[in-house]
Parts: sequence; C-alpha cells; structure tokens
Amino acid sequence: MASCSEEDLCCSVCCDIFKHPVILSCSHSFCKACLQRWWREKQAQECPVCSKRSSRSEPPINLALKNMCEAFLLQRDQRASSDSEDLCSLHSEKLRLFCLDHQQPACLVCRDSKQHTNHTFRPIDEAAQDLRDKLQESLKPLKDKLEGYDKIKKVWDETGKHIKVQAANTERQIKEQFKKLHQFLDKEEEARISTLKEEEKQKSQRLGSLSLKEPPPFFTCARCPAHPLW
Repeated sequence: MASCSEEDLCCSVCCDIFKHPVILSCSHSFCKACLQRWWREKQAQECPVCSKRSSRSEPPINLALKNMCEAFLLQRDQRASSDSEDLCSLHSEKLRLFCLDHQQPACLVCRDSKQHTNHTFRPIDEAAQDLRDKLQESLKPLKDKLEGYDKIKKVWDETGKHIKVQAANTERQIKEQFKKLHQFLDKEEEARISTLKEEEKQKSQRLGSLSLKEPPPFFTCARCPAHPLW
C-alpha cells in the first residue's frame, strides 16, 4: 500500500478513485459503471486503454484493487478528520488543555510557557463538560421563569375560554327570555284585540235591539197636531 499513490488508484476513464473495479483479460482495470458506459457508447467490448476485445460481458471484480481503494479512502478521511482539529495559533499544536485562569484553550507548549506560569489547567474535554454544566445551571432560572410564564399563559387561555363560554351562555339566556317575552306579548295582543272585538260586537247588538223598539220621544212629538206658537 505504501508504494501506491492516488494516481495508481484512479480509473483511466473517470479519473477518480476506483468504484467497484473490474479487471479485463489484458490486466487493465476500470470502474464497473465506467466500463459498461464505455462499451455502450463504442458498441464494442474492448479495453479503453489497449483496445483489446473482451470475450466476457461481465468482467470479474478486482478484489485486491478494491481493498486497496477502500483502505486509501479510509486513511484519507482519517487524515482530513485529524487536520480539522483546532490548533494553537501560536505553536500550531493541538489544543488539548484549558487554562482556568485565562478561560481559554491551550496546547502543551502554552502550559509550559511564561505566559501561563502557575496557571491551573484541565483537559479540554473535562473543562468543556464543566462549562456545559455551568451553562445548564445558569439557564435553570430562565427555564423556571419560562415554565412560570407558560403556566400563566395557560391560566389566561383558560380564563379567556371561560369568558367566551359565559358570554355565549348569557347570550343564549337573553335570547330565550326575549323569545318568551315576545310570545307573551303576542298572546296578550291577541287577547286584547279579541276582547275589543267582543265588546264591539256586544255594543252593536245592543244598539240594534234598541232600534227595533218605539222611536225616541222627538219622533213622537213630530206626529202631534200643530199648536200655535203664540
């Protein structure tokens, strides 16, 4: 593996690290997908490098090359992960410590430097956990207040709902009372009108019965003989 460079592990078709490499009878290897695409475009089963024809439509997997590519990719990812770690801006060393006096990350060289004489250090992971614990502790009063606000809001919401229910019930009661009042007034109106019509009928009947009797006195006097006015 030490003698293999990234260039040795690249497919000559896609110029990238082999993916599922297959090997031809001419000993040239290619990505399986690259070789199949090449054959479809050329309409011929020949090697993209030496043009030697292949008698097999499904070339075997190059297991040795496949394992080498996977190992190379794993090492490359590990190097990238290692390089991404924070380094000390002064000494280009990994920041493995945390200075409690300066409240900042430090490397091993920083610890031994004059700037940090007699300072107290902790492993950076331990210091990070301490800071997280302190942060959680400082956030606790805020969380308690937030919970209190949530409870108050819940009470307000319930009070608002109660007010709406009470208003709806009161409105319904008012409508029912006015409905009953209208019904009572309608019946009272009908009763009074009926009474008025009955009185009118009775008076009309009495008046009619009087007209059938003897005429009033002034009609009788009119039939008497005339008397001298003087």
